[in-house]
Amino acid sequence: MEKTAAKIAPSYSEILEKRRFNHTTHVIPDKIYFTINEAVIGTASNFVTITGLPKTSKSTIISALISSFITGAPVLNFKLNSYQDKYKIALFDTEQSAYDFSRSVKRITRFTKYDQPGIFKFYDAFLLREDSSQHILRLINTYLEQTPELAILIIDGLLDCIESMNDEAASKRLIQTLKRWGKKFNILIITVLHLGKKDNSSIGHIGSASDRYAQSTLLVEKTKNNTFTCSPKFLRSSKDFEQIEIMYSDQAKNFILI
Repeated sequence: MEKTAAKIAPSYSEILEKRRFNHTTHVIPDKIYFTINEAVIGTASNFVTITGLPKTSKSTIISALISSFITGAPVLNFKLNSYQDKYKIALFDTEQSAYDFSRSVKRITRFTKYDQPGIFKFYDAFLLREDSSQHILRLINTYLEQTPELAILIIDGLLDCIESMNDEAASKRLIQTLKRWGKKFNILIITVLHLGKKDNSSIGHIGSASDRYAQSTLLVEKTKNNTFTCSPKFLRSSKDFEQIEIMYSDQAKNFILI
């Protein structure tokens, strides 16, 4: 049998030529996946970070985002878009127990007014609380390879995808993984990342790297009046939007805008 010729790696000159941008470069407009009051927050091939201290209702924001994607309508002023070939949203949750997660599913049913089978036609959810950081990344990559119809990937929370939040090299590798996934699979990635309690800054080297490379960083904060707000921290593709304030209404038995 003839031996198969070894694959020759491209030279740096060839790679450089592939990266060249000039007047002949064909640019396909990015799919706009995420807007807030018409401000562009997230597009295909990018990632967005939602930050906040623990217990500041970041999970409520995630439920609203998923609900907007499923219904095609704004929920609490958050609007996520699907496309004909990109009609699925996925959440990989690394923190919640199955019981707590079931409550977030019920919240989505209240926002969407869909039953649970209707929700899961468009929504894939995975609980990875027991998995290591390397295992989490491999599981996500496997899902991405198997799901070309995916539009939006949500990772709650990003800290569990890295062994040490203060490892600068590992933080850069993780951000590179997010950028590679976004481009390769033509998706928007939304991550959830805690703030440090001492100075309210994005936590560790991974927080600094996320702030630097994310298309948008949104800040979720709890107020003294038991409401919570979502405001722009860094936006690369749009002007700042007006702060959103949300509260739970006993009468509506749901979260509402103030």
